[in-house]
Amino acid sequence: MSRLLSDPPTATAARPKSPGGSLRPSAGAGNWAGAAVGPVDRSPAAGYRKQHRTSGPAKTKRVVVMRTYLVVANQTLQRAELRDELRKRIEAGPSSFYLLVPDTGAAAYPDMAAAAGALQPSMTWWMTDYRSPGTDQEASTQARQRLGQMLADLGALGVPVEGDLGSAQPVEAMEKVFADHQFDEIIVATLPRPVSRWLRADLPHRAERRFGLPVTTIITKRWP
Repeated sequence: MSRLLSDPPTATAARPKSPGGSLRPSAGAGNWAGAAVGPVDRSPAAGYRKQHRTSGPAKTKRVVVMRTYLVVANQTLQRAELRDELRKRIEAGPSSFYLLVPDTGAAAYPDMAAAAGALQPSMTWWMTDYRSPGTDQEASTQARQRLGQMLADLGALGVPVEGDLGSAQPVEAMEKVFADHQFDEIIVATLPRPVSRWLRADLPHRAERRFGLPVTTIITKRWP
Protein backbone atom coordinates (compact mmCIF):
# COMPACT_ATOMS: atom_id res chain seq x y z
CA MET A 1 0.00 0.00 0.00
CA SER A 2 1.45 3.28 -1.11
CA ARG A 3 1.56 6.31 1.13
CA LEU A 4 2.21 10.00 0.49
CA LEU A 5 5.76 10.97 1.03
CA SER A 6 6.43 14.22 2.87
CA ASP A 7 9.56 16.21 3.34
CA PRO A 8 11.67 14.87 6.14
CA PRO A 9 11.22 16.76 9.39
CA THR A 10 13.63 19.60 9.81
CA ALA A 11 15.95 19.22 12.71
CA THR A 12 15.59 21.94 15.29
CA ALA A 13 18.22 22.97 17.71
CA ALA A 14 17.48 22.28 21.31
CA ARG A 15 16.63 25.38 23.21
CA PRO A 16 18.95 25.93 26.13
CA LYS A 17 17.46 25.75 29.56
CA SER A 18 18.19 27.76 32.59
CA PRO A 19 19.31 25.99 35.68
CA GLY A 20 15.72 25.95 36.89
CA GLY A 21 14.54 24.30 33.74
CA SER A 22 12.80 27.28 32.15
CA LEU A 23 13.45 28.24 28.59
CA ARG A 24 15.71 31.19 27.81
CA PRO A 25 16.77 32.70 24.47
CA SER A 26 20.09 31.63 23.08
CA ALA A 27 22.69 34.12 21.92
CA GLY A 28 21.70 35.85 18.69
CA ALA A 29 18.19 34.36 18.79
CA GLY A 30 15.12 36.53 18.24
CA ASN A 31 12.21 36.82 20.61
CA TRP A 32 10.02 33.83 20.97
CA ALA A 33 7.16 32.66 23.12
CA GLY A 34 8.08 31.95 26.66
CA ALA A 35 10.82 34.56 26.88
CA ALA A 36 10.38 37.42 29.32
CA VAL A 37 11.24 39.97 26.64
CA GLY A 38 8.67 42.43 25.14
CA PRO A 39 8.13 42.73 21.39
CA VAL A 40 10.54 44.99 19.49
CA ASP A 41 8.98 48.05 17.77
CA ARG A 42 10.69 48.31 14.40
CA SER A 43 8.29 50.86 12.89
CA PRO A 44 9.58 54.09 11.26
CA ALA A 45 8.00 56.08 14.09
CA ALA A 46 10.09 54.18 16.62
CA GLY A 47 13.25 55.09 14.73
CA TYR A 48 12.22 58.76 14.64
CA ARG A 49 11.60 58.80 18.38
CA LYS A 50 14.97 57.27 19.00
CA GLN A 51 16.80 59.77 16.81
CA HIS A 52 14.97 62.77 18.31
CA ARG A 53 14.97 61.68 21.91
CA THR A 54 15.70 64.60 24.23
CA SER A 55 16.74 64.68 27.82
CA GLY A 56 15.64 67.07 30.50
CA PRO A 57 12.56 69.29 30.68
CA ALA A 58 11.28 70.98 27.52
CA LYS A 59 12.28 74.61 27.08
CA THR A 60 9.52 77.19 27.52
CA LYS A 61 9.09 79.60 24.63
CA ARG A 62 8.57 83.27 25.43
CA VAL A 63 5.57 84.83 23.70
CA VAL A 64 5.89 88.55 22.99
CA VAL A 65 2.60 90.42 22.66
CA MET A 66 2.62 93.63 20.64
CA ARG A 67 -0.10 96.13 21.43
CA THR A 68 -1.55 98.11 18.55
CA TYR A 69 -2.82 101.67 18.84
CA LEU A 70 -4.99 103.82 16.61
CA VAL A 71 -3.92 107.45 16.93
CA VAL A 72 -6.46 110.03 15.71
CA ALA A 73 -5.09 113.56 15.32
CA ASN A 74 -4.58 116.31 12.80
CA GLN A 75 -3.52 119.77 13.94
CA THR A 76 -2.24 118.23 17.21
CA LEU A 77 -0.20 115.46 15.59
CA GLN A 78 3.13 117.17 16.34
CA ARG A 79 2.26 118.37 19.82
CA ALA A 80 4.51 117.45 22.74
CA GLU A 81 1.60 116.05 24.79
CA LEU A 82 0.87 113.42 22.15
CA ARG A 83 4.53 112.55 21.69
CA ASP A 84 4.90 112.03 25.43
CA GLU A 85 1.88 109.70 25.46
CA LEU A 86 3.24 107.61 22.59
CA ARG A 87 6.61 107.44 24.28
CA LYS A 88 4.95 105.96 27.38
CA ARG A 89 3.35 103.24 25.26
CA ILE A 90 6.65 102.41 23.57
CA GLU A 91 8.50 102.20 26.87
CA ALA A 92 5.79 99.97 28.35
CA GLY A 93 6.37 97.23 25.77
CA PRO A 94 6.29 96.29 22.07
CA SER A 95 3.91 98.68 20.30
CA SER A 96 2.72 99.52 16.82
CA PHE A 97 0.75 102.55 15.69
CA TYR A 98 -1.66 103.57 12.96
CA LEU A 99 -1.83 107.35 12.52
CA LEU A 100 -5.22 108.44 11.24
CA VAL A 101 -5.45 112.07 10.18
CA PRO A 102 -9.01 113.21 9.44
CA ASP A 103 -8.73 115.53 6.45
CA THR A 104 -10.37 118.59 8.01
CA GLY A 105 -11.45 121.25 5.54
CA ALA A 106 -10.17 124.83 5.77
CA ALA A 107 -13.53 126.16 6.93
CA ALA A 108 -13.47 123.81 9.96
CA TYR A 109 -10.16 125.19 11.28
CA PRO A 110 -10.63 127.34 14.40
CA ASP A 111 -11.15 131.03 13.84
CA MET A 112 -8.38 133.00 15.51
CA ALA A 113 -10.61 135.90 16.52
CA ALA A 114 -13.17 133.61 18.14
CA ALA A 115 -10.44 131.53 19.77
CA ALA A 116 -8.75 134.59 21.24
CA GLY A 117 -11.94 135.43 23.12
CA ALA A 118 -12.35 131.89 24.42
CA LEU A 119 -8.80 131.12 25.51
CA GLN A 120 -7.14 132.31 28.68
CA PRO A 121 -4.84 135.32 28.22
CA SER A 122 -1.80 133.19 29.02
CA MET A 123 -2.59 130.95 26.04
CA THR A 124 -3.03 133.57 23.31
CA TRP A 125 0.49 134.95 22.88
CA TRP A 126 1.55 132.32 20.35
CA MET A 127 -1.55 132.74 18.15
CA THR A 128 -0.01 135.71 16.35
CA ASP A 129 2.24 133.28 14.45
CA TYR A 130 -0.58 130.98 13.36
CA ARG A 131 -2.01 131.07 9.84
CA SER A 132 -4.96 128.84 9.09
CA PRO A 133 -5.13 127.25 5.60
CA GLY A 134 -6.94 129.32 3.01
CA THR A 135 -8.24 126.40 0.94
CA ASP A 136 -9.13 122.74 1.42
CA GLN A 137 -6.17 121.78 -0.72
CA GLU A 138 -3.84 123.75 1.52
CA ALA A 139 -5.40 122.13 4.57
CA SER A 140 -4.83 118.65 3.09
CA THR A 141 -1.23 119.54 2.24
CA GLN A 142 -0.55 120.68 5.80
CA ALA A 143 -2.19 117.53 7.22
CA ARG A 144 -0.13 115.29 4.96
CA GLN A 145 3.06 117.07 5.97
CA ARG A 146 2.31 116.54 9.65
CA LEU A 147 1.56 112.88 8.97
CA GLY A 148 4.76 112.37 6.99
CA GLN A 149 6.87 113.94 9.73
CA MET A 150 5.32 111.81 12.48
CA LEU A 151 5.71 108.62 10.42
CA ALA A 152 9.39 109.44 9.92
CA ASP A 153 9.95 110.25 13.60
CA LEU A 154 8.39 107.00 14.87
CA GLY A 155 10.05 104.98 12.12
CA ALA A 156 13.44 106.35 13.20
CA LEU A 157 12.81 104.81 16.62
CA GLY A 158 12.28 101.40 15.02
CA VAL A 159 8.58 101.40 15.88
CA PRO A 160 6.17 99.72 13.44
CA VAL A 161 3.95 102.53 12.15
CA GLU A 162 1.67 103.31 9.24
CA GLY A 163 -0.95 105.93 8.57
CA ASP A 164 -3.09 107.87 6.13
CA LEU A 165 -5.49 110.74 5.70
CA GLY A 166 -9.13 109.87 6.19
CA SER A 167 -12.58 111.37 6.03
CA ALA A 168 -13.05 114.77 7.64
CA GLN A 169 -15.62 113.03 9.89
CA PRO A 170 -13.47 111.24 12.51
CA VAL A 171 -15.87 108.38 13.32
CA GLU A 172 -16.40 107.67 9.63
CA ALA A 173 -12.64 107.71 9.09
CA MET A 174 -12.14 105.28 11.98
CA GLU A 175 -14.79 102.88 10.68
CA LYS A 176 -12.91 102.59 7.41
CA VAL A 177 -9.64 101.80 9.18
CA PHE A 178 -11.31 99.23 11.45
CA ALA A 179 -12.56 97.39 8.37
CA ASP A 180 -9.13 95.77 7.92
CA HIS A 181 -7.22 96.54 11.13
CA GLN A 182 -7.49 95.50 14.77
CA PHE A 183 -6.45 97.66 17.71
CA ASP A 184 -6.11 97.44 21.47
CA GLU A 185 -6.69 101.11 22.20
CA ILE A 186 -7.62 104.42 20.57
CA ILE A 187 -5.71 107.62 21.32
CA VAL A 188 -7.43 110.88 20.35
CA ALA A 189 -5.43 114.13 20.44
CA THR A 190 -7.50 117.31 20.30
CA LEU A 191 -7.14 121.06 20.43
CA PRO A 192 -7.74 122.97 23.70
CA ARG A 193 -11.30 122.60 24.91
CA PRO A 194 -12.59 126.08 23.95
CA VAL A 195 -11.71 125.57 20.26
CA SER A 196 -11.99 121.79 19.85
CA ARG A 197 -14.76 120.69 17.49
CA TRP A 198 -14.05 117.05 18.40
CA LEU A 199 -14.66 117.64 22.11
CA ARG A 200 -17.85 119.56 21.40
CA ALA A 201 -19.01 116.57 19.32
CA ASP A 202 -18.08 114.21 22.21
CA LEU A 203 -15.78 112.26 19.89
CA PRO A 204 -13.89 110.27 22.58
CA HIS A 205 -17.07 108.83 24.12
CA ARG A 206 -18.65 108.20 20.72
CA ALA A 207 -15.58 106.26 19.62
CA GLU A 208 -15.55 104.24 22.84
CA ARG A 209 -19.20 103.25 22.41
CA ARG A 210 -18.87 102.58 18.68
CA PHE A 211 -15.76 100.38 18.75
CA GLY A 212 -15.82 98.97 22.28
CA LEU A 213 -12.22 99.92 23.04
CA PRO A 214 -10.63 102.13 25.69
CA VAL A 215 -10.06 105.67 24.44
CA THR A 216 -7.34 107.93 25.80
CA THR A 217 -7.96 111.64 25.17
CA ILE A 218 -5.00 114.01 24.91
CA ILE A 219 -6.02 117.69 25.17
CA THR A 220 -3.14 119.86 24.07
CA LYS A 221 -2.30 123.11 25.79
CA ARG A 222 -1.23 124.81 22.60
CA TRP A 223 -2.81 125.42 19.25
CA PRO A 224 -1.90 124.67 16.55
